[in-house]
Amino acid sequence: MTNRFPAAAALAFSLCAGAAQAVPISFSTTGSPVQTYFQSTPAVSATVQFAGVSGALDLTPDVGQQARFFTFFAGTGPADPGMTGIEYQPYSVGLTVLGITKYFEFDLGVQEIANDQYQIHAFAMPSLTFDLGATGTLTVTPNAFYTQAVQLPANTPAYHLRDLYATFQLTGTTVTPVPEPGSLALAMLAIGALSVSRRCRGRARRP
Repeated sequence: MTNRFPAAAALAFSLCAGAAQAVPISFSTTGSPVQTYFQSTPAVSATVQFAGVSGALDLTPDVGQQARFFTFFAGTGPADPGMTGIEYQPYSVGLTVLGITKYFEFDLGVQEIANDQYQIHAFAMPSLTFDLGATGTLTVTPNAFYTQAVQLPANTPAYHLRDLYATFQLTGTTVTPVPEPGSLALAMLAIGALSVSRRCRGRARRP
């Protein structure tokens, strides 16, 4: 009987410790204005735009979570007969996390191919790291699967829409678990029972 109370106390404390708590992270992105890739006379051949989005994530430390962070629009105009090879244009799009802003800088290439079509080539965005102080370090890694090459028919007003995703992972957090009220009550009860048990044993030993 005397060994049950320490065990109960240990159980209560383990319940109070709990698991790491999810940390709320908010972010917003700023897309570039409409960009022209190929200039033909008198009309534009291909345009592209990155539209910003906003989001809120509850991140569990050391567990990656995938989320949409940009929307990608692309459209074409009349074919450009003078265009050859792949033409690249630099982009810089902003990501703001908890008031800290960094930029994805990359080159996006477009090529006119057979059958009056344009091909937008795969582009690689770098990973970004945010030092969020006591909240931890956030790493945002774009998912390359959503940036593979796509083909767009020329001479049509149609736009191609593609969502871009990244993995958000938080590390090095200094989260202090908060005990649940029920667990705290159980811990106090176990401590009280342990104290009573020791008193009873002390009295029993007296002559």
